[in-house]
Amino acid sequence: MARISGWLVVALLLVAAALMVGVRLHHGSRPAPHSGIATWHMRLGLLTAAAAFAHTLMGVFMLGTPGAIAAGELALAAGALSFGILLAHTGIGLQLRDPKLRQRPQKRRTHVITAASITLAALLHALLLLGAR
Repeated sequence: MARISGWLVVALLLVAAALMVGVRLHHGSRPAPHSGIATWHMRLGLLTAAAAFAHTLMGVFMLGTPGAIAAGELALAAGALSFGILLAHTGIGLQLRDPKLRQRPQKRRTHVITAASITLAALLHALLLLGAR
């Protein structure tokens, strides 16, 4: 079950990211903080965070199984890192909803950097788990 929930989280991450990247490529600019696309991005982001939390809980319940033991601590650490960065990313994203936010460009850059960091940590997590089979 943890495997299925993990790939669900990946799918949600991809769709949420594709919304914003697609708008940027199509229109050449970012959507306004309360536009329809930004709202859907935020909703998908919150759903992704909830799904990642559920995936983490499922992983915790499976820690004693042979598959989890074979994967080793590095795979679990990469997953934990990815989840921690995702929580920070979610918080930064919620701050960006404020139209009067000071330091918006800095927060946007941090939001993009955390998105890339989530991707790298989650990819490492998945590769280490797949390699343990």
